[in-house]
Amino acid sequence: MARVGGEKMRELEGVLHEAAGRLSPAHVAALVAHPDAVRSALAVAADVLTPDDGVGAGSETVEGAEPVRVSAEEAAGRLTERARAGPPETLLTSDELAVRVGLRTRQSVHDWLKKGRIVGWRGARRGHVFPAGQLDERGRPFDGLDRVAGLFDDGYAAWVWLTTELPALDGATPLALLAGGEADRVAKAAEGDRQGDFA
Repeated sequence: MARVGGEKMRELEGVLHEAAGRLSPAHVAALVAHPDAVRSALAVAADVLTPDDGVGAGSETVEGAEPVRVSAEEAAGRLTERARAGPPETLLTSDELAVRVGLRTRQSVHDWLKKGRIVGWRGARRGHVFPAGQLDERGRPFDGLDRVAGLFDDGYAAWVWLTTELPALDGATPLALLAGGEADRVAKAAEGDRQGDFA
């Protein structure tokens, strides 16, 4: 594999530095603690963004003692295992979420997404995905979710924040507190975090 030129490498370093500057200190620390997950995420992103020329399409090299080529699905699974504690999250398509919450069309789901009523992001393949964990036992978004989702640049960043144990919330995840009816407390923590108050 050809080495990347110095100028392109500096451009990539600049992009990474700028992106890291937008993350919370907890997120930066998590990425530093899991460099293999960062490498895998970059490889998956590069694979998705690179035009398909038939060379190595749909696979990536995961470094180790013996580099091994794996499918994109396996790479995503390994990334999830390394990046997040706990079982993999159930992600719903627009159609699946519409059925679960009782909406007539997937367009209604996307209307909810635009209004910040739910959290979702573009999937690796196509279309949006929506974490099932944002729904209560009745299949409705947790009360107060709409007060938090719109504060983030994208749905994935919002979901990471919602599912991360935060010192400002006494080690609880914002999502667990929303499930317990503490929307005001979570909204206040989200506003503080977005303003740079990480205490």
